[in-house]
Amino acid sequence: MGNPMLRRIGIVVSIVSALVLILSLSLAGVLADTKLDSGGTDGNQAVIAASTASLLHNPTFDNHDWYEFNGRYGNYLAGTWLPDDDGNGDDNIPLSSRQDWRIWFQDGTDVLEADPETTYAQSVQGVQVRTYGDSWNSGHHLGGLYQVIYNTTPCLEYEFKMNAQARYEPPHDQIPDPFPTDWVNTLRVGIDRTGWHLATNDPAVHGDFPATTKWGESQKHYWEYGELSATAEAWADEVAVFTYADADGGRASRVLWDTGSFAEVTPAQIYDPADYTVPNGIYSLSSSVAGSSVLITWNTSKDAISQVYYHSLPTASPPPTTTYTNTVYLPLVVSNAAWQSTDLKKEPTSSHSFTLSGLEAGMTYEYIVVSKAYVSGDACSIWVKKDEFTTP
Repeated sequence: MGNPMLRRIGIVVSIVSALVLILSLSLAGVLADTKLDSGGTDGNQAVIAASTASLLHNPTFDNHDWYEFNGRYGNYLAGTWLPDDDGNGDDNIPLSSRQDWRIWFQDGTDVLEADPETTYAQSVQGVQVRTYGDSWNSGHHLGGLYQVIYNTTPCLEYEFKMNAQARYEPPHDQIPDPFPTDWVNTLRVGIDRTGWHLATNDPAVHGDFPATTKWGESQKHYWEYGELSATAEAWADEVAVFTYADADGGRASRVLWDTGSFAEVTPAQIYDPADYTVPNGIYSLSSSVAGSSVLITWNTSKDAISQVYYHSLPTASPPPTTTYTNTVYLPLVVSNAAWQSTDLKKEPTSSHSFTLSGLEAGMTYEYIVVSKAYVSGDACSIWVKKDEFTTP
């Protein structure tokens, strides 16, 4: 049977050990949640993997990965929390490649505060932006979020989307009468095509945005989310995407941002061969025919994306051999075949080559080579040149 006293001591020790284990597990969970909400590494690896696969990092704000702007960059009011680059809780991603979300506001308007939004989030969390201070019924909210996006390809087109909604919610004892019905001037998003963005420790835009920034259509979405979008060519290997809200009403006016996306949307054809212009920018164009295939090569002075358009030329049939009195015969002409195009080669290079196959025998083909590169100015340059070849 054993000593009753020792049995009682053993039972007490077992109970204490169980309580310590439960407390340890609970404390570990609390610490994990605390790290998560303060910008630590998210335990949801699936969410991180999905975000990392996109050029736009942390597009849905749902992985509990947040950082305090002033704590990281300084020179700002405390209390602004923004979606972080994935897994950057220790600020271990170099600034040159960091893709955290940052805040901006127009100099001369109210300084803006951002923090997590859960009540009106589309899924788990969104971003709430409003002015600092206690001015509930006056003040100008003009600003938003932005992120630098790396590894874009010059002259390819990209689309940035973000959902937004505006809400006007003053304290219950300060609700104006009449209640405002239109306090938003603009909700929109934009892409800066060269990657221009603000100095990290100075989030105020002190003048106008540069001409390289292309804005999407201005809209107003009240009380529920609506999608905003902008499309632009990249003019560098990085771009910057911006959200933009212009609203009145001080701190009572808040704008919620949630669920963004960024994707390459270059059209399948970058040129209309029917609008052929004077050749320029194409060097050493040649075609080498072998049976029903042809190899077309050329060079450009700048790295460029490229494509080939081609079609068969009209052929004439001879007049009849039998002659008839007072009758004139014209050759029967087959009209131009429709233009065909190769796939667009999206990797910029200065040496271009395409193989066209499955061509008809004994036909003359007209073709146009097209290269597109960013040189300078306000658009990507289109270089074209036309030539012919004949299959045996």
